[in-house]
Amino acid sequence: MKTTTSNRIRISLPCNYTPILSVIISLIILMIFAGVLTADFVMWDDDINMLMNKKSGGISFKSLYMAFTDFDSMSRYGPLNSVSQIIMYHYFNFNPFGYHLVNWIFHGLSSGLLFLIIRNFIIIYLKHSENMTLTQWNINIAASLATLVWALHPLRVEPVAWIAASGHNQALFFLLLSTLFYIKAILSESDKNRYIFLIFSAFIFYTVSLFSQAIGITYFAVLLILDIFLFKRIEGTRRWWKTQTAKRVLMEKLIFATPAVFAGIMSIVVRIKSAGLSHPPITLSEFGLIDRIIQAMYITFYYLWRHLYPVDLAPVYTTLVSFNPLSIPFTSSTLCVIIVSIVLFFFRRKIPLMAGLWLAYIVLIIPVMGFFEHPHFPVDRYSLFPSICLSILIAFGIITIMRNKYFFISSISVLIITIFILSILSINQIKVWANTESLLSHTISTLGNDPAKQNIYWRLGKYLYQNGNTEEALINFEKALAINPYNPSANIYLARIEYENHNLSKSIYHLQKVLITEPNNFFVHYRLSELFDKLNKKKEATYYFERAVDLQRSHHFSQNKNDKSGS
Repeated sequence: MKTTTSNRIRISLPCNYTPILSVIISLIILMIFAGVLTADFVMWDDDINMLMNKKSGGISFKSLYMAFTDFDSMSRYGPLNSVSQIIMYHYFNFNPFGYHLVNWIFHGLSSGLLFLIIRNFIIIYLKHSENMTLTQWNINIAASLATLVWALHPLRVEPVAWIAASGHNQALFFLLLSTLFYIKAILSESDKNRYIFLIFSAFIFYTVSLFSQAIGITYFAVLLILDIFLFKRIEGTRRWWKTQTAKRVLMEKLIFATPAVFAGIMSIVVRIKSAGLSHPPITLSEFGLIDRIIQAMYITFYYLWRHLYPVDLAPVYTTLVSFNPLSIPFTSSTLCVIIVSIVLFFFRRKIPLMAGLWLAYIVLIIPVMGFFEHPHFPVDRYSLFPSICLSILIAFGIITIMRNKYFFISSISVLIITIFILSILSINQIKVWANTESLLSHTISTLGNDPAKQNIYWRLGKYLYQNGNTEEALINFEKALAINPYNPSANIYLARIEYENHNLSKSIYHLQKVLITEPNNFFVHYRLSELFDKLNKKKEATYYFERAVDLQRSHHFSQNKNDKSGS
């Protein structure tokens, strides 16, 4: 006879303490991440977002309507995140504190929700297990430590400290809320009215998450994985799909898949229509199928080992800009993913929880595998949702070793030390995101001899120039040109600085270098005509002026043609 849940969970802590523990965990996270509240906007898309917010003009029917329909100004489809940005701009204008405050609160709330979710997972797991006795304290310790490992990890800093990544935190909060309501719905299946209310709420929160940022576009499949491996709603019998329970469960998932499909379609529409904000999908001839698969395997393994080695974190990593799929990092990543998948498949009945978590992790990592992207950048924020699987694994690992007192105490001690170290690393990483200068200087230090440093140098130079530090700006622009003498952005700013120093010939020199890589740049041609005119070189001035006029005519003709074809 199977042991009942009450036999396995000895109540040594009143159940009403659970919400208090959730609040305490949230407060701990908020305290560690409090440094983000003093951070500034960074010239890493924050400037573009602020320009878009200013363009929206605050809260109005028009701005809210445009948040859902202005595809030309979108880089991705996340209308509810745009609405949040509009609301924050209305109340905080250009004060970064308000934007960071909302992001900070979302992370704290998500941490509290994750504690409740992991705690429920453990209790449900015990319900289907035999010969395991745990107290409420045991469960809360496991859930608390697992949550803290996730929430205090330095990989969480980017989406919390970076205003432009606020959509990820907003989306995650509603995904976790959806998960919690889904769990409650499954536990209330015997009460039809309560079940319908809870499952509908879970569906609404999932939709809100997708409309904030589609990081959980594959999440509906994770719900099915939970139904099979944790909730045991679908048994692994022959012709299981013909049972009434299975049909009901699958119908649930089809309903949850509806907003995911819609979000996917809208993402494709935005990708096609966005005015230069997104690159068109790369073709198979440009980036082959084997390369895509190898890249996906690398990403899958990357976000596993990156959690074990959270060092030299930066807003950009250039590993996948150009890579050899047969090199050791990529072949070893592929082999590891394949071996783990095969082993867990064959042992899925003995260790179903690990098999389910691995499958859930792969499903959640699919949207950020970069299967349709090249170059693809494996940034920190992409780990936000998939990494929860690792924390759940930690929680179940803790409850598994609780029978051995000494092993349990030593493991808990190691985890506490790990959490302390992660907290220190996160606090230091928050300092990196304090302002543009600290962020870009740190990024330069992580790139080594990578040619991509040129793009960071000119960004840092631009920031310093705009803040009146022309001398330091000049040094950074020249460092960019040392890597790439024809870097257009660095040359344009150097041309401006030389003009301000009354060195017209040097200004012309830098602008002409821009035309080598951007021969149809209207602004540069027009500016050259002005400079040559100031030097009284009429022939050169006339040439560049006529060229600028031709480019402007060509631009207007092309624009009118596109407008007519669009209508």
